[in-house]
Amino acid sequence: MNPGLPLLLLACLLPWLIRRREATVAWALIGVVSMALLWPALSRVDGIPSPSATLERLEPWKATLAVDANGPPPSGGLDDVTFQVEPWLLFLRHELRAGRLPLWNPHQSSGTPYWANGSSAPLFPLHLLFALLPVQLGFLLLPWLRLVIGGLGAWWLARELDVDHPSALLAGLLFPLSGRLVGFLLYPMGNALCLVPWIFVACERLASRRRGGRLLAGLTGLQLLAGHPETAVMTALLSAVYLLARGGWRGLRLVGGQDGGGSGGLWGRFAAAWAVGGALAAIQILPLAFYLFSSTRWSAWQPSEPMSLVLAGRVALRFFLPDAWGHPATGDFWGPFNFVSTTIYCGALTLPLALAGAVLERRDRRWLAVVAMTLFALLGAFRLPPVEPLLMILPVVQKGLHHYLAFGFSLGLALLASAGLSRWLRAQAGGAATGVVAGSILTFAALASGWWVWAGEWAERGQTGRQAMATVVTGGLVLLLLASLRASSRARWRWLPLLLSLVAADLWWAHHRANPGLSAARLYPRSEALAWLEGQSGQGGEPGRITATSFALRPNAAMVHGLHDVRGDDSLKLAHYEKLYGEEFGRTHPTFFRPMERWDSPWLDRLGVRWVLAPSGAAARAADWRLRYDGQDARLFERPSALPLVRWLPGESGGLLRVVSRAPGRWRVAWTTQQPARLVVAETWAPGWRARVDGRAVDLARLDEVLMAIDLEAGEGELELTYRPPGLVWGALLSALGLVALVGFARLEPRPAVD
Repeated sequence: MNPGLPLLLLACLLPWLIRRREATVAWALIGVVSMALLWPALSRVDGIPSPSATLERLEPWKATLAVDANGPPPSGGLDDVTFQVEPWLLFLRHELRAGRLPLWNPHQSSGTPYWANGSSAPLFPLHLLFALLPVQLGFLLLPWLRLVIGGLGAWWLARELDVDHPSALLAGLLFPLSGRLVGFLLYPMGNALCLVPWIFVACERLASRRRGGRLLAGLTGLQLLAGHPETAVMTALLSAVYLLARGGWRGLRLVGGQDGGGSGGLWGRFAAAWAVGGALAAIQILPLAFYLFSSTRWSAWQPSEPMSLVLAGRVALRFFLPDAWGHPATGDFWGPFNFVSTTIYCGALTLPLALAGAVLERRDRRWLAVVAMTLFALLGAFRLPPVEPLLMILPVVQKGLHHYLAFGFSLGLALLASAGLSRWLRAQAGGAATGVVAGSILTFAALASGWWVWAGEWAERGQTGRQAMATVVTGGLVLLLLASLRASSRARWRWLPLLLSLVAADLWWAHHRANPGLSAARLYPRSEALAWLEGQSGQGGEPGRITATSFALRPNAAMVHGLHDVRGDDSLKLAHYEKLYGEEFGRTHPTFFRPMERWDSPWLDRLGVRWVLAPSGAAARAADWRLRYDGQDARLFERPSALPLVRWLPGESGGLLRVVSRAPGRWRVAWTTQQPARLVVAETWAPGWRARVDGRAVDLARLDEVLMAIDLEAGEGELELTYRPPGLVWGALLSALGLVALVGFARLEPRPAVD
């Protein structure tokens, strides 16, 4: 039995063991359904949710992993999880357990920031919990908690909007099981997404003159720490749209002529809450800001072309047919965009019920605000006017990936569907038929359009049967909903458990392959080539750097084995290093990995690249390379011309050098020289590196824009290089002030209204 199975079952029952309350039903239902979504992992004794079977395509893992014929197929839509996210989590766990703050990552790009890379989320509570737990339980509990937190938030938000408890359960199922959260479940974005409905709970309390400012400040601080700052920016934008439609357009006045209340009014408290949240997260966000503007993510950004109406319409059809372009898990995905970024399916019954809710609640400004936010998010995600031009003129927002706004219409539809269900349950809700019928007609029209557009493509790819089944399931569920309109209120209440079960089953069927299960033993396995490489050392006892030909030995996956690569696969790359990489080794990309293409650059020697991994049977790319390992999984070549990572500047006759110790973000080097000389450390220079000689601060020079150099006088001593992200100390002070402000936020809150 998977040890996570009884643990998650116990977690589902935990609220009942503590105190019986209304939320326990929601917690248990969402928890059990979330377990079903993770069943590909839970069904294995040592299973974890991971797409790392993608390593089967790459040396040196190919020969090791291919022997497991029962393993899951590669899931190309989740490559970043394998090549970035999971290695970052394991690195965080390793560093914290070693008693070090994970400030610097020495394993890729000849060294690069970790704390400030924008995606590592070293302080997010769920990541800290992951670091405390055994690896298998950590990988299971992390996505399960994201689903449960997101589902409970959507349920609670529906209750804040006066949806009855049974109907609010629908929102609690739809939001976490929708394509947005499921698609990004294993990413840091999943941390940020699960907090979105809770932030809207706080905003609604602000708008209704209840004390929501402190809650909003704390939640925004958490979301900024979650590892996907873009989601926090988009959440701030959508919550502002919600408040504007909710009544904020009247300035400081709210619905019914009541004042916004409290010191500063609605917008003042909203801005203050986000400011306090930013202060709370400053210890992580401020160092990120220092690097962001000197990164390729910022400097090399180019706006993409707006989406045409035709293309937007085709993408929108995936709202009705989740696998309209195939699926990466079956190896037959053929869509024009990344599979995950266009995963927008929210369930067959969602749209009819959501339209019913919109029609019946149209006179309630709260629900008009939900509709406005949903439409804004929809138009923004599909990059359509009039929202697209607005997004392009907003600072910071303009450089984001606007398809991330899709979480807004997933949440909005879930809320509106719960309102429609609430009216559907009541005998007086004859008006619900208008929305249900309109949504049903739109659904059938979309299904017909899908067949008209893609029938030929499906036939060529052998996908006709799969799409026919999806059409029958969607159409059948909609027909059942239409038939239920003739039933009595009592009959509908009896059917409610069936309806919720059908919704959960529909979403599970659509998304259960999104996050495949994998044996924990197959997560970055140690092949013979890697075992040999880990045992080698360069000159002076230093581990020499590595690289690989083509796409072999991806750098983040290599960092799990403690190897040091000159290539990088990071969401935030240092522009000066990427400039060198592009000029000397090959093409670059602002965020994605690009392999090395040129092998004659002297910078291979200067960066200390001693080992090159190549596919089994591959020839050396240079005449002086020495074949040192020849196995079925890979070949390893040694480059004898590689320079030591710590050395005297060529042409200067320095003395003895000895690396005393090396850890991420720290070097200790003993040295002796008879005359002044310059010592070179082949680690990527970045703001934040400092040098001390025998405890005395000395100047640290930047050599050739990339390397670190220190001028030493004649004599002997010990050099210490340490890295601390710029802004870390000020960020810590701001975070401390943010905690104080959070405690005192009650002074900005209005007093509860007295009936």
